[in-house]
Amino acid sequence: MRLAVFCCLMALIVADKEARIKNYQFGIEDDGSFEAVYETTNGISAAEDGVSYPGLEPETGNYVKSGSFSYVWEGVTYTVTWTADENGFHPEGDHLPDFSHTREHIGDISDIEK
Repeated sequence: MRLAVFCCLMALIVADKEARIKNYQFGIEDDGSFEAVYETTNGISAAEDGVSYPGLEPETGNYVKSGSFSYVWEGVTYTVTWTADENGFHPEGDHLPDFSHTREHIGDISDIEK
């Protein structure tokens, strides 16, 4: 998990070779929950938390995660908040299109399980 967060952070920094990590915190608890926060000198910041729900069989279960990230582009700060769970990745932001109505057309994972 730390490697994934670190790789994402490094990919963002590549665009600005002068950027440095100002703040990086990561913690994982015995119950499988975690929190991660970072901020760079070029205005990128992100926070993420989640919890693991083990399944009844080995190698099953899921994570429920949520977080946000912000960045500055041409003087405008863009922020995306998101959740990710068994129903997929759900980003929201003022600059993103609203796909909330899509679920009405394609259904929900619980519709399949019936």
